Amino acid sequence: MALVGTIKDFGLADILQLIGLQRKTGLLTLEHGSDMVTVKFLDGTVVGADTNSRNLEDLLGSVLVRTGRITQAQLRETLQIQKTTMQRLGYILVKQNFISSADLEEALRIQVSQIVYRLFRWREGKYRFVPMDHMEYDNEHFQPLSAETILMEGARMIDEWPMLERRIKSPELVFRKTASGAALDVPIASLFDADIDFGFQDAPERGKNDAGELRISPEERDILRMVDGGATVQDIVDTSALAEFDVYRLLVELLSRNLLEVVEVEVAAEDAARGHDRQRWTSGSLQALVIALAALGFLTLGLNPFTPWRLTARNRETELLKTYVSRNRLERVEQSIQAFYLDRGAMPKNLEALSSGGFLPLEDTVDPWGHRYTYRVGSSAYEIGSRSPAGGPGDDIVIRHPYSASQRMVLEGGPTDRGRSILP
Repeated sequence: MALVGTIKDFGLADILQLIGLQRKTGLLTLEHGSDMVTVKFLDGTVVGADTNSRNLEDLLGSVLVRTGRITQAQLRETLQIQKTTMQRLGYILVKQNFISSADLEEALRIQVSQIVYRLFRWREGKYRFVPMDHMEYDNEHFQPLSAETILMEGARMIDEWPMLERRIKSPELVFRKTASGAALDVPIASLFDADIDFGFQDAPERGKNDAGELRISPEERDILRMVDGGATVQDIVDTSALAEFDVYRLLVELLSRNLLEVVEVEVAAEDAARGHDRQRWTSGSLQALVIALAALGFLTLGLNPFTPWRLTARNRETELLKTYVSRNRLERVEQSIQAFYLDRGAMPKNLEALSSGGFLPLEDTVDPWGHRYTYRVGSSAYEIGSRSPAGGPGDDIVIRHPYSASQRMVLEGGPTDRGRSILP
């Protein structure tokens, strides 16, 4: 049975964890707006990924050309051979001695991981996992990626993306080099003879060597050269061989070092007015269409076998996913309780205290079935747990944390009500 749902309810990390733990084989399809990504799994590991705009082989050819491993002429020759033989692009490239097997393996790993890691930025969308008995992939040149490895890197990206997006608010932003950045985009030898004020009065010393000379990494130099005052951030991402996350990180680094600046794009007043009129007309049409569809949907609601609650009711995989999500949330609740204790020297009286104190988002105090997590504080331990889908006690999802000797000593004089169960 297929596993279906929305990313807003279950994040990509929860989906990957479920597929990895159960060693599933099949195809995961994720949709967000006009974007669609398919990820191939074999025994819980990722063995391929494609997008609706460009498949993996198209991306592979592009990245090999961009990184200088093959020429555009060699790619065209390979594509001609592929049309007649229907063989994989990578196989032909290796057979023609255009690249080595090691080069192909590295390029495939980069492309698949870039496609998957980009999904961690999605906050909304739909997913559908269809189990299969077997999954075809290039097992000669691709090493499967474990779900654990992807989750670890994805967790780092989730933590850092908000900081990067505060500096780069849109992929349509355009940057240009400052005078300092333009001075760096010259042959290395000429830098020693130039008398340049780079304007780093408050810049950290990590950007300079012991002699006080400016240092820039090869990756930073490559990104700096792609900035021309006309290319958008998305253009640079599409052109670079680096992952989207790394491109954003390097651009923010160059911005913070005063090597780049934002190009202010002016929109003509008449263009803005025309756009507003189009938007108003489109909005009105869409509203009328939505109202009509809503009325039709309401009238046929009882006849529709694909309503969300009916699908969920008969989808055991979805219920199992909710269980994994609930366990992950309980772990976050426990970590927040420990952080509260270290900060306040006492246990929180209820879970709302964690939210009001900024230790835990309020939505994490509720399980995926809409029930509030239980929280009991005693003289020797505290317990947190979730109820079953029907609302009854769910002893299978309970975390009990006994106090250490030092915690008991501290709590004896603290404000916690010992021996009394506290249910938020």
